[in-house]
Amino acid sequence: MGLDRLFDVTTNLLEANLDRRALKHRLTTRNLANVDTPNFRGTGLEFEKQLRTALNGGVLPPSLARTNPKHMPYEKEKPFSNAKPVYKDTGPVHLDIEMSRLAENNIMFNAMVKLLGKKYNKLKTAIAGKVGA
Repeated sequence: MGLDRLFDVTTNLLEANLDRRALKHRLTTRNLANVDTPNFRGTGLEFEKQLRTALNGGVLPPSLARTNPKHMPYEKEKPFSNAKPVYKDTGPVHLDIEMSRLAENNIMFNAMVKLLGKKYNKLKTAIAGKVGA
């Protein structure tokens, strides 16, 4: 594995996904805290839409030109980190809907943690020099 693949786009995307999932969790719990507040309107994220945009390269920062394929890529900031959250009005807050959003977000967060853990375990294995793991 080359140095340019240690922290690849997938790793950066997983990290950005975790950040957005944490933000989505805070918004959902805020909505739940205000479930009995009259005229309160919930707030959510346009998360999946942003993720598709990120996957299509829509939020990648510009990079320096590499004149030789052996040059390490220069990244001033991580890809996807410059994407601003897009908030949306989710309307009146309903307890059952918000709880299902919270459960879904929790499942997706845990899945991203496991995937990122596997990426780091590969790096740990490479550093330790174990073959066939």
